[in-house]
Amino acid sequence: MRKIAVMRVFRHPSVLLVFSLLAVLIQFDQPQATAQVEAEPSTSLQIDRQSPGVAPGLGQWFNSPRGHIAWIEPGTNSMLVGALMADPDTADPLRFEILVDGNVVSTGLAPTPPSVGAPVALEQPIQVNGGAYEVCLRLADNDNPARTMHCVDAATTPPNRADSSLVASAQGVVVSPSGVVVPVVGGSTNNWLVTTPCGNTTSLNQGTFIDRARVVIDAGHGGSESGAVSGNLLEKQLNLVIADLVIDKFEALGIPAQITRTGDYRLPIRTRADIADSLAPDVFISIHHNGGAVRRASSPGTEIFYSEVRPRSQRLAAILYETMHAAADQFDAAWVDTVNRGASVRLNDNGDDLFGIHRFTPQIDSIITEFAYLSNPSEAAILGRADVQEAQAQSIVDGVLQWWFTDDAGTSLGRRFTDPSSSGTGGFDSCLEPSLTSGTAGTYGLSNLEDQGSRSR
Repeated sequence: MRKIAVMRVFRHPSVLLVFSLLAVLIQFDQPQATAQVEAEPSTSLQIDRQSPGVAPGLGQWFNSPRGHIAWIEPGTNSMLVGALMADPDTADPLRFEILVDGNVVSTGLAPTPPSVGAPVALEQPIQVNGGAYEVCLRLADNDNPARTMHCVDAATTPPNRADSSLVASAQGVVVSPSGVVVPVVGGSTNNWLVTTPCGNTTSLNQGTFIDRARVVIDAGHGGSESGAVSGNLLEKQLNLVIADLVIDKFEALGIPAQITRTGDYRLPIRTRADIADSLAPDVFISIHHNGGAVRRASSPGTEIFYSEVRPRSQRLAAILYETMHAAADQFDAAWVDTVNRGASVRLNDNGDDLFGIHRFTPQIDSIITEFAYLSNPSEAAILGRADVQEAQAQSIVDGVLQWWFTDDAGTSLGRRFTDPSSSGTGGFDSCLEPSLTSGTAGTYGLSNLEDQGSRSR
């Protein structure tokens, strides 16, 4: 099965320039990979992070042996590491080591270069237990001290926890030319029939089709629905920042992930659920930041809600509560909470899930996260900080990885309670359609609140 590069957004022109140079300087054919046993296509992690030895003639190792990891093909209990190496002084093959979490797991000899200084490509299989790791390439020649050239984060293929019937019926989504994500309901390539954010059906003949994601991340609120507010900090913006960071982190591990809302536009709950259904993920997580609590607390009032009809999502909710609460608790704030802290189920008067995120995705393990209280000025002061946003995003990724790769149950369960009170937002009333074909409606997905603020003014 062909290696498929993970699509990512390069935010800096210099990165594009470097990779354009690489395309000219270094060309090699990647052989066909052995077919995976997985139900979905295998995905190769295309490394885009820079290292000092990223290309011949670049970086602090000019005129010395250098190399970098180019891609990683995940397997169930293995990884296939692809790398480039070069030595400007010789045509002798270079000996290398692959390290996983600091331990040497494989040693090999790179192919003989065709000429002095010519880069060569190598592929090296490594055996690992299922999980996420730091993978490093290191020079191991006798004439040179062992030197780490490049390290990346990568994961094995996560165990498939998606509902098989949902996978079979899912039709994928299209990222429109304006960046808006829309679920496919029919049609074919370049003539898709899609559902718009406001629930209308239209045809679309341009865009990027995505057939499956292992994780779908939802940025709560958007457009006319700001969510909680503290000064100039709006929940809809903060949710999008965290969602974008989470997507970046999963993709950096080689795990296909998709965001629902990519900009500051209204996205009703039903459409968010349709996007998730169309991608048949293992997990669907909606990012929120809370409002309303005034009761003082000694630690963060983190709340996680899971689905009444998906009992196994309780384990994920309990794990996420622990990872997210711990991430928040490392920072100083005058915390507030309610009796709902922990991992809980919230029902309406009919005994059904109150939240549409759960109610409309009965075949998916869906989770709503409330990291902290944006309505509390003390907590809002830290939620706007980049280090806190980074910690929050990482805690979500850590929790999902723990759910996938361990049998941990999580211990911090909250309540199963009935509370039908709701803000009434999230429906199709007064929904304004963003353009699917022109403009940049879906370009707010940047991990930077200041940038979002400048775009929205």
